[in-house]
Amino acid sequence: MSRTTVGVLLAIGLLFATSACGVAREGPPGTTTLLIGDSYPPTHPASRDGVKFFMARAGELSGGRLRFEYFPSAQLGKAEDHLTLTRSGAVDIGVVSPPYLSDRMPLSNVADLPGMSTSACAPAAALTGLMGEGGILAEQEYTPQQLRMLFVGVQPNYEVMTTGAVVTEPSDMAGLQLRSSGGVLDQAVQALGAAPVSIAGPEMYEAMARGTVDGTALPPMSATPYRLDEVATNATSGAPLGSFTLTYAVSDRAWDRLPEDLRGVLAQAGQETTRHLCTAIEEENRVSRTSLEQGGLRFTELTDSQVRAWQDALAPVREQWVTDMEGRGLPGRAALDAMQAGLAGADRG
Repeated sequence: MSRTTVGVLLAIGLLFATSACGVAREGPPGTTTLLIGDSYPPTHPASRDGVKFFMARAGELSGGRLRFEYFPSAQLGKAEDHLTLTRSGAVDIGVVSPPYLSDRMPLSNVADLPGMSTSACAPAAALTGLMGEGGILAEQEYTPQQLRMLFVGVQPNYEVMTTGAVVTEPSDMAGLQLRSSGGVLDQAVQALGAAPVSIAGPEMYEAMARGTVDGTALPPMSATPYRLDEVATNATSGAPLGSFTLTYAVSDRAWDRLPEDLRGVLAQAGQETTRHLCTAIEEENRVSRTSLEQGGLRFTELTDSQVRAWQDALAPVREQWVTDMEGRGLPGRAALDAMQAGLAGADRG
């Protein structure tokens, strides 16, 4: 049994024991307390503008009948553990990050494919439809996992940040060694002729400073905490490398024990949170980019023709993803088509 599995089981046992004693979910008469868990620190937009905003709105909309206990910062387990924690009932609402769950929720990575979108709001709006009732991702992945998506966030603007090379064309990537977070980003890096290297986030700074890697692919908001402006010199602006999707889902067992009006409260609070979180993420990226530029990182804005060249170079990654999904007996083409249609509708709206 792995150390991660043991940790999850201990967390589940602790919370069930606490709940059985009537502590964790106990509140004033007429109130219901829901437990929320995730891996983000309280200062991260997913926590600050996601969970905290959601809890406040649900509390307001319910007239105080809904209360929450929040466990941030991976107190109960790593990001990938929260699917199990939520399904088991250890928490009622948990973060579900498809990039960490490619074995269990592979189709839900569709928004993270390269070339889909460079904004946070359009893909969040599209995913709301795909993950909502009747949507292909709900039917294929969330419902079978006994989950209902409440709100979604998409972290866009993965850019190439290097310690020397100026990258503007896809061909400039050839031969580079880039730290990558895995999944479809690895495939994108490889498609461009570079080599993806798996390095933990906290180790990026040293790896780039020592020349172990030539750079990384990250959105500005993720690069700022690691002070990569001190080691990276150049970055793209507008490279359609992909995104990172995170969702918060409620378990069916928690949903089913709520009265109809409180289910409606959770649904409305979730919809409002999705809209609020996407604008917060875009602002965070803007502020972070300014900070990185002030620290000496030079962003090079890609021209329209250069962006088209990147799109063309990365198109095979999307097609390979479809092939991989279909090979597993999953409706990859239908999921990609639905996502692209959702994006088109969000852009028109």
